[in-house]
Amino acid sequence: MLYDIINPSDPYTMEAADFEIAAAAVMLIGIGKYPALPKGEGESVPAFITGGHDQWFIGKFGRDLHGTLQHVIQHRNADLVAALESVTLGAEERTSLNDIGGRAKSLAFMVQEKGKEQP
Repeated sequence: MLYDIINPSDPYTMEAADFEIAAAAVMLIGIGKYPALPKGEGESVPAFITGGHDQWFIGKFGRDLHGTLQHVIQHRNADLVAALESVTLGAEERTSLNDIGGRAKSLAFMVQEKGKEQP
């Protein structure tokens, strides 16, 4: 599924295997600052600037944010890494100091390494 990462600076998109992966990835990238809107049909991931993320994650995935991230890193690591690596700038060049794509690539590396630590 293709998602737009909504932010006040440059346009970014992300390809995610499914809604759970999209939610985990966008939360890692923006720490709740950015919503993700599907291109086409599908559910959106809201922003959590004022909180409420645990209730939302429990309602959607049966686990709070921390539990969902743990589950995805342990059991769906390759999907999460692929989503983070897929974050693409939708403009010719970045105009903001806020490098969402660069952050996503760094997170992909860290998540991949964390996955190697798992039994």
